[in-house]
Amino acid sequence: MSAITDYIDWVTLAEAKTYLRLDTQNETDLEITVMINAACELVENYTQYYFKPQSKTYIFNYKGVIRIYASPITSITETEGFTTDVQQLYSNYCQTDTTVLSLEANIGYSDTDQIKDIFKYAVLETVKLWFYGSESETVMKGYIPSSVMSILANERRFIF
Repeated sequence: MSAITDYIDWVTLAEAKTYLRLDTQNETDLEITVMINAACELVENYTQYYFKPQSKTYIFNYKGVIRIYASPITSITETEGFTTDVQQLYSNYCQTDTTVLSLEANIGYSDTDQIKDIFKYAVLETVKLWFYGSESETVMKGYIPSSVMSILANERRFIF
């Protein structure tokens, strides 16, 4: 159980290097750290589960509604000027005061133990495919590999 302030707190460089079966080489540490961060962000965007605490601002649409799909929502900064309707996979926020134009939501896990292991496996597998695929130029960095998308298929909250 440990607090998360950055992705590297959750998927550590040491874990990634072990998963990649690397010795204690230092010349690839920065590259692997960048890959971990990028893979975490891609998996977050793909699944709508957010791994580290962060704030996001949402703006009410022309009907005075915000629908937040992100999970987990830990808190909403504003406390007045809207009503809340929590559904199974999203939360609706409806304006009751037209001067309130946006909400700031605090989302993400605060503890590494709260995150499912399958997400860590998806990040590590993405890093592995990017790391070794870059040698042969067969893998496009910045994309979630199709094998990892298959792993995450059951965890994806929505199909947009």
